[in-house]
Amino acid sequence: MDENQEMPEEKNQDLAEKASTAVGNVGTPKIKKGLEEPSQQEDMEIPRAKLMQSNSPEVLDSQKSGGKLIPGVVINSLTKEVLPEEFVPVFKFTNWVRFNPKNKDDPNFDPAFDPKAIIWRSKDPNDPKVQEESKWGVNGEPPAATKFLNFFAYFPGVDMPIVISFCNTSFKAGKKLNSLCQFSKGDAIYERKYKLKTKEMSNDKGTFSVFEVKLGGESSPEDYAIADGFYNSFGHKVDSLKIDEESQEGEFEKKEEWKE
Repeated sequence: MDENQEMPEEKNQDLAEKASTAVGNVGTPKIKKGLEEPSQQEDMEIPRAKLMQSNSPEVLDSQKSGGKLIPGVVINSLTKEVLPEEFVPVFKFTNWVRFNPKNKDDPNFDPAFDPKAIIWRSKDPNDPKVQEESKWGVNGEPPAATKFLNFFAYFPGVDMPIVISFCNTSFKAGKKLNSLCQFSKGDAIYERKYKLKTKEMSNDKGTFSVFEVKLGGESSPEDYAIADGFYNSFGHKVDSLKIDEESQEGEFEKKEEWKE
C-alpha cells in the first residue's frame, strides 16, 4: 500500500474529528431571540420531500398563476421550495399507513372514513393491524395498508431536515437506497451522499413520476457534521417527531405495480 494512501480507520477518525470541530453543533436547532421558551419535539413539524404529479395541488395552483412548477419536481412540503438533488441520509425508519380508498367501490373502502382519509398508522411491524393488512394476498390481492420506507435526511443548502418517504411504485428506489447504505463502508450512513432523481412512468391510466436514487460520492466534513448533529438531535426520538402527513404519491399508479 502507498505510504500516502489513507487507511480506512484513519479516514473515519479524521472525518469524525473534523465534524466535531469544523462547524460545531450546526445540525442542532439553535435558540433564537423570541424562542427562548424550550420547544417540544411535537411542536415542530419536519417536512417531507414531496414528488410533484400532474394532479398535485401545488402544480395545479402553479399553472393557474403562471408559475413554473411541473410534474417530476421534488419540493419541501412545508416551504414549497424545490429541493436540490443531493442529500445525505441521516437515519432510516419504517411505518405503515392504511388510507381509505378514493373509490367507494373498492373492497377495502371503509364508510366510517372519508375517501383518502388515514384510517390508521403504525411503526410497529408486530402490530396486529400491520400483520393483517400489509401483506399481499395468496392470489395477488394488494394489501390494504401502504408500507413507507423513510429516510430522515439533510439536503446541503437547506436549513431544515427533510424526510424522504418511499412507497408504492417508488418503494424500489427506497430499497436501493437502503441496500447502498447497508453495504457502504464507514460507521455512519451519512458518510456518503446520494442523488434523489425522478423518472416518468406510464400505464393505461396515465403518466406519473417516481423516485430514483443515484450515488453521490463522499460527504464533506461540513455535511457530515450537520448530519451528525441531526442524528444526535432526532435519531432516537422518531416516535415523538411530528412529521408532515404521509400521502399516496401516484393517482395513476396501479396497485399491482407497487409489488416490492
